[in-house]
Amino acid sequence: MIFRKRTRFQRTRRWRKALFWCACCLLVLDMPGLSWGQYSSGGYSRPGAGSSFGYSALSRRMPVSSSGGYSRRPYSGGGYATGSFGDRAVSRSLSSQALRDYQAAQRPVETYTRRTPAYDGGYNWAEEAPRRPSIWGGQQPVYGAVRRPALPGSGPLTAVALWAALNSLSSPSSAQYFHNYQNDPGYLQWRREADREAGHNPAVAAKLNELDTQLAQMEGQPRNPAAPSPARASPEPDGGSGFIWLVLFIGIVILVLLWFWRRRMAQPATAAPAPGLTGSATTRFRVGMTMPVDPSPFLLAAGLTKVQPPEGSGMISVEVVGLLRDGAALLHRLYLPGGKAFFQLHLGADGQPDECRYFSRLDEVTPADRQEWGLWLDPAEGMIGWPSFQTKDGKMYGRVWAPGNSRIPPRKMDETLQFVDHVEQRQLQMMLYGGPTGGRAPAPQTEYVLVSAIEATGQAWVEIDAGIDINPAGLTLPSVPLAA
Repeated sequence: MIFRKRTRFQRTRRWRKALFWCACCLLVLDMPGLSWGQYSSGGYSRPGAGSSFGYSALSRRMPVSSSGGYSRRPYSGGGYATGSFGDRAVSRSLSSQALRDYQAAQRPVETYTRRTPAYDGGYNWAEEAPRRPSIWGGQQPVYGAVRRPALPGSGPLTAVALWAALNSLSSPSSAQYFHNYQNDPGYLQWRREADREAGHNPAVAAKLNELDTQLAQMEGQPRNPAAPSPARASPEPDGGSGFIWLVLFIGIVILVLLWFWRRRMAQPATAAPAPGLTGSATTRFRVGMTMPVDPSPFLLAAGLTKVQPPEGSGMISVEVVGLLRDGAALLHRLYLPGGKAFFQLHLGADGQPDECRYFSRLDEVTPADRQEWGLWLDPAEGMIGWPSFQTKDGKMYGRVWAPGNSRIPPRKMDETLQFVDHVEQRQLQMMLYGGPTGGRAPAPQTEYVLVSAIEATGQAWVEIDAGIDINPAGLTLPSVPLAA
């Protein structure tokens, strides 16, 4: 009996220990930041928060969720990028719809209260309700000035036909129509309505006076109560040929306009530069400009950064000129051919560039649904604005803009892009990160990672660019005004 009691007691202790450790595991799993529901977007995930890393404090929290390859745990794939421009356009279009879904889910639901109309039982809505203005604008015909209930009965004697005939008294058939039905009860009822309308409508009064004059001249002529209304009368014999000439004239005008349009499309069009895009009176920018670039920073950064140097050597041409607006501050961008690299400059008060950075495309992600967009832009845990950013190779970068231990909203900017023949607008939500290169001077000391959620017309995507500082003196920019 003693042996059995001890065994039962030991079993009870074992169960208590097991329950205790299970409870501890549940508490650990439930701690903030320790989420095991991993989700990835393009191979990127949100790093943890806590320790300091040169440029900002990094998080010690366990990795959570990812998007585009940056994830809270290693990205497992889930797609194949072909590099095709068509495939990229379709992916960006689908991502744009997902971004709109995400933004719609973030907006608060608006509620509307329907107000019950206050009216009594004897109110006549048909006659007293105000009439909406015509969608075509302009003055309404006389017979349409006030809506009246239709007269009882059917046939040629209706309120619409009588008002139409009154409006076209210059036609002999209209006067004959009134003469034929002058003694009809329906006409007499309409006339009483018309006389009341003439009491406050001078145009109707003038028409009725003209009608009375014509009816007095037709007094004694025979009446035909079975005659149709003027609206049902057959057209005159010359009406067909007049219509043909009208159609022929319209066709000639269309052909002439098409000829002018084709001539204009054959000529290359040049869009006028948008305000502010041209830079300052000292430093001028334009599409198609060429400039020499010192290759030294790119040679020294080779192997230390993810930056790809500009293609070619010697003179570099500018394919697109961009202007970023951050409140009163302006940032100028000179996009190189292909659009995957650009120089970003800030002009000082004297119009000269006092800061220059070169960025090249590191990666691009097109989130497929609103949950994946949330990994980048969620107000609490979105990767754009998180204290640190981790690239696919595992390197960590601290937040450069407003370093800290908590997430901040990304910087929203509007960008104007000047192409050769048109101008485009797009919206960006950006955050800049940085880390030491480990190189010795004069090699670049800092490597930047610019993460941007870009929304253009019908497209949206996330862009990751790697950059380094460039000495503005090494970027030979035009110092005289250029021709527009």
